[in-house]
Amino acid sequence: MKLEFIPLYEAFEKYEDRCPICKIIEQEEKVYCERLLEDEILKDPEMYIKIGQTNFCRYHLELLNNSYDKLGLAIALKANISYKLQQIEEMSKTLKKKRRKIEKEKCLVCKYLRERDAYHVHILLDILESDKDFVEKHSKGFSNLCFHHLDVLIGLAKNITPQIDKIIELNKSTIEKDINDLEWFITKFDYRFHNEPWYDSKDSIERALKLLGGGYYD
Repeated sequence: MKLEFIPLYEAFEKYEDRCPICKIIEQEEKVYCERLLEDEILKDPEMYIKIGQTNFCRYHLELLNNSYDKLGLAIALKANISYKLQQIEEMSKTLKKKRRKIEKEKCLVCKYLRERDAYHVHILLDILESDKDFVEKHSKGFSNLCFHHLDVLIGLAKNITPQIDKIIELNKSTIEKDINDLEWFITKFDYRFHNEPWYDSKDSIERALKLLGGGYYD
């Protein structure tokens, strides 16, 4: 087995009840945010400039704030705020002239995670090519792919192979059940169905949020 296959094999074995790729990305996100605040990263002039010029999204600012390294966070924030002050000063100089559009860098963490998304899906496609039984062995995990990673997988696949077709069918079945459970959850609020059982609808909102919540960094 190729070394790059191992994380995905482990994820599909451990995380059957949620999107396995989301779990890998979640772990990598935590590590990357911690590394951003380490001394060797902040002392790298190129990386320091990138941190300064990025527009951290609210979510990743909060994640960085929850990091253990407050000194690193302070240095990163100083770089970021200083750059934004420079942008404001440049804009103020052009108020009486034709304003130059200042390009805004996207969140550095979001950009990194999008790259990791594509990487892991490419590796997954390699696994599907070499292990014809992978989908069958991990059908539960594949049936819980979020919309985001299902979309990335279909988008990066060169063609619809039997493996991809099987993954689509697994997800279609899960999604249809989620819709039916949400429908029953809604129906239960009608007084005429008050005494009817909930069936599988009690956690339908949580499952729908997991389905839609993948790719929050996009």
